[in-house]
This record gives sequence, C-alpha cells and structure tokens, in this order.
Amino acid sequence: MKHLKRHIGQKIALAAAVFCALIALPIFGGFIWLLQTRGIDDTWTPSALTTVFFFLFCAVVLYVLSRPQPPLPVESVTVND
Repeated sequence: MKHLKRHIGQKIALAAAVFCALIALPIFGGFIWLLQTRGIDDTWTPSALTTVFFFLFCAVVLYVLSRPQPPLPVESVTVND
C-alpha cells in the first residue's frame, strides 16, 4: 500500500485539530473549577462544558478533514462524433 501524503490544506487542518484538542484541556479545568466553586446551577458551569464539547467536536471534524485521501480513478472519456 502506497503511503498517502497530506497536502498543505490537510496539514493546516491537522494543526488546527491539535490546537482545538489542546485548548479544550484548560477549558475543561475551568469547568471543573466552576463546578466545585459555583455548582451546576450557575450559568457559567454548563457553558464551560459546552465550550469543551465544541472544541473537541471541532478537533474531530478537522482531523477527519486532514486525513489524506487516495487519488480519484481516471475516467475514460469517449467522444462521439
């Protein structure tokens, strides 16, 4: 099997996926802190959890977009005169 390479757009998407996954970690820490200090009834607490899920889902989508794809098969074109 031939190793597929990422083009520049896929490399940027991969870097953005890693960034989104990393940024979700301190936000999750903030969620835990809010949960312990303010409780679940405060509006900031579920908003922080929603932000964590947003960044994680962005990371998943960007990772899927960054995966290299095999080239499309060449179609034979016939011209009828």
